[in-house]
Amino acid sequence: MDEFELIPQQGNNPLAPNFTNVMKQRSVVADQISAQHSFIEYRLRQRPQTIRRHNTDLKIFADFLASIGIVIPVDEHEVPILATEPAAWAEMSVGIVTTFRTWMLNEGYALGSVNIRLSTVRLYCRLAHQAGVLSLEAWSRIHTVEGYRRREGDGIDAQREATETPTRLSTKKAAPHILDQSQIRELKRAARTNPQNRTPEVGWRDYLIVCLLVDLGMRCGEVVVLKWAHIQGKVLLVDRPKVDKVQKHRLIGDTAKALREYQKVIAQPANPQTALLAAFDHKGNQIGFGISERAIHKRIVQLGKLIGINNLAPHDLRHSWATRVAQTNIPVQALRDAGGWTNLNTPNRYIAQQAIANDGVSLLSDDGALDDDDEA
Repeated sequence: MDEFELIPQQGNNPLAPNFTNVMKQRSVVADQISAQHSFIEYRLRQRPQTIRRHNTDLKIFADFLASIGIVIPVDEHEVPILATEPAAWAEMSVGIVTTFRTWMLNEGYALGSVNIRLSTVRLYCRLAHQAGVLSLEAWSRIHTVEGYRRREGDGIDAQREATETPTRLSTKKAAPHILDQSQIRELKRAARTNPQNRTPEVGWRDYLIVCLLVDLGMRCGEVVVLKWAHIQGKVLLVDRPKVDKVQKHRLIGDTAKALREYQKVIAQPANPQTALLAAFDHKGNQIGFGISERAIHKRIVQLGKLIGINNLAPHDLRHSWATRVAQTNIPVQALRDAGGWTNLNTPNRYIAQQAIANDGVSLLSDDGALDDDDEA
């Protein structure tokens, strides 16, 4: 058979003369559908924690837009439609994005947070351009709006401090608070004796939260997802969504005591898959189980104020844990495993901070006339 016989002749195919017009029509419809679903498709490919961060960034961007008279609708989860509707970005401009960067500085956000949120806005502008709702000219100009380099940070923060503008408004601050042992002891005591607790149950719940953060080095998101089923005698199963792994941890430090006292005042629910941490109303009455990362953050901020530390965050306690553990000369691989990291870069930084710069240098005294007692 001749290969040309496989190709239909124009006379035998009544659609042939019009197929380009049909394809054009179908392409227009397909492009419209693709544009409408491009944001949703992108978000489906991202990790849950990435989506949560994007939602937070876009909520702050929506707050800024509201401050200049642009009110963005939200969905049933209070997430701005900027997260799911390409058309919401149709009239975005380089001026708005640049003003957003300045607004964050004036609001006191840490430079790291400014850069992250600016990056999120630029990302969604790029998606809007790819969806065909934001022009190439607009996207090209928005793409030029850059964040701040680290070496610029000191100068910018100095200017903000001179005008009494806060410089650490963020859950991820420019520099963390590293608590020493006495401060950790005070923080644990404050959790139990906090005058806002209303009831002892709240105090033991907060005490457990502090111990999980500062004695086990858990991330705030890992504390939130703990379940009663994760308690296995003297071992706690720790689900680490950020690195997609589940680990077993011994209840070290004051964690065993905290969990034991917590179980005395909070009855275990029938379903072991129930969230571990109890929820309370403003009077201290238990109303169920399960609290949010935001709620934990607010409690840690409040406890920090009680011991004289402003803007204390849950992740500060994880930093404090890693610093204390690194001081024990633990191998970097062991610190990585205990902290739930997937690489050695982060734990190496904590260990490097403990190194003595001139530890390998030794010099004899040049003044033999002085003995040790005279030098003292």
